[in-house]
Amino acid sequence: MRRTSKLLIVVVTTIAALGLGWTLGRGDRPLCPPALQRLVAPEQLAPPSPVVHAAAGSAALIFVGDVLPIEDRDYLTAVAPLIRSADYAVCNLECPLSERGTRTPLKLNPRGGVIPNEYFFQAPPSQAQRLANTGFDAVVVANNHIMDYGPQALLETFSALDDAGIEHTGAGPDLAAARQPVVARIGAQTIALLSYVSVRTLPGTEHFAATERTAGTVFVAGDASGNPTAHTAAMIANDIRAARKVADFVVPCFHWGIENRDSPDALPRRLARHAIDSGAAMVIGHHPHVLQGVEIYRGAPICYSLGNFVFPTPHVNTTFSAALEVQLEAGRWREMAFHPVRLKVGAGDPIPAAGNDRRRIIDRLTRLSAAFGTTAMVVEDGDGTRVVVRNSEQPRERSELLVVERESFYVSAHESLDGMSVVSFLAWGLDGEEKAARRLEVVVNDALAGEVMSILREIYLDPDRFPIHEVIGYDYRTIAGGGGRMSWHAAGRAIDINRAQNPMIRDGQYTVHPDEPPYEPKQWRPGEDPLSITADGSVVRAFKRHGWRWGGDWTSSKDYQHFDKPR
Repeated sequence: MRRTSKLLIVVVTTIAALGLGWTLGRGDRPLCPPALQRLVAPEQLAPPSPVVHAAAGSAALIFVGDVLPIEDRDYLTAVAPLIRSADYAVCNLECPLSERGTRTPLKLNPRGGVIPNEYFFQAPPSQAQRLANTGFDAVVVANNHIMDYGPQALLETFSALDDAGIEHTGAGPDLAAARQPVVARIGAQTIALLSYVSVRTLPGTEHFAATERTAGTVFVAGDASGNPTAHTAAMIANDIRAARKVADFVVPCFHWGIENRDSPDALPRRLARHAIDSGAAMVIGHHPHVLQGVEIYRGAPICYSLGNFVFPTPHVNTTFSAALEVQLEAGRWREMAFHPVRLKVGAGDPIPAAGNDRRRIIDRLTRLSAAFGTTAMVVEDGDGTRVVVRNSEQPRERSELLVVERESFYVSAHESLDGMSVVSFLAWGLDGEEKAARRLEVVVNDALAGEVMSILREIYLDPDRFPIHEVIGYDYRTIAGGGGRMSWHAAGRAIDINRAQNPMIRDGQYTVHPDEPPYEPKQWRPGEDPLSITADGSVVRAFKRHGWRWGGDWTSSKDYQHFDKPR
């Protein structure tokens, strides 16, 4: 629940990039004489707003397992600093937060007695605010106890969570609402949570399952061989694909498996893989009440069971647990760390594990994860001792924009002139020696706007992170030394980038066009000056990939800043 800002994107508007004061042409035909054109020189611009560097959008998530705070007291004091250290914290709320409702018939025999091995749980609504005070931002509620006291208690749970500012998914007043993900923006990244419960955790689904008209939770099912049913597979795939449209990192959470088992059975393993094949970035599991190992499938982690986290129980073996911290960067997981936790026997309060308890938890996690081929390291430093799994398969180059980044790439019609469009985009800029993203705009011909946006997106996503300090598109002017012929800038079919560091050279002399904003040319130093365009770098590659010409390839003169695409 850490609220410190980790923003990647800072909006910087430069007058030259916006085209304020520009006189534009229509289509490919320049309409206005050069005398009417006025551009603002770079040195006249207001300095850009400060940028915030955030390592391509880093964020820390914390996930914990089953939380059952049945008494009206604080269970979480000892672990609150850990929970609050995260940008976003999530738990499985194992019971309704309500003191009302009626016990569900699903767990009762015909005489009104409780079916063997079934239990009824509920906690006071005040626990919602305690969860929020501890640092939890969201809860998943698709489990085998959330409907213990029926729809009235479920709706009261939602009211308590809403009042405390805690988001929830996995149950709802109807099936559509229950399947709605929690979507949260954390700095520059957006995550989505989904929540499901296996039918095998209950004697049936009656009185628990949400329908089109009744409240309840979301069930998943498998066949006798442990494969997801066709209905389950389609629902999971549809939910994840829909969530991927609005989130960078989609995490389905499943209440599944067999209690007190070291390893998952077939259905959880196949559900998890199907979720990842459908676009999930990570899978979280709970219900077995004990920690299970971590599997990496197609680069995505599957945490089959996070065990108990707040659970009043006399069973000692279910009191060894951990909080899972996940470090995200640019929409991918970079590292996972399990912080060992021991629950007080009987009371259920989690406390940071120490001594033999800590060693027992570490040994269990490393051993059970190794069975899946996952290498887990034990790290001990100022943050304590934890089990760490690092993402060794993460590619260096990104192929997709974060959701928050997507919103900054778009094309709009120019307000005052037909035939020209404004391309808004993100570009890397220099903040001292660091690089940070900022928003820029450039005016180009309508016919090229979509292509230009694609080019600028490719430059932004390239691992080089080439910094664009200045960009000029449409500019009504002639060609330097061209005998009065119009430049492709006048048709909106040319772009100049970082003019000072990528000068035009004619007859061995630096040349500044008399009709463009003045600037002081510097030496072209590719590989040394970060603002100089290199012949084999990301900028030239992106433009040439789309059929544009680069002035650095000219023979009679050189114009290293210039790219154009004639008709």
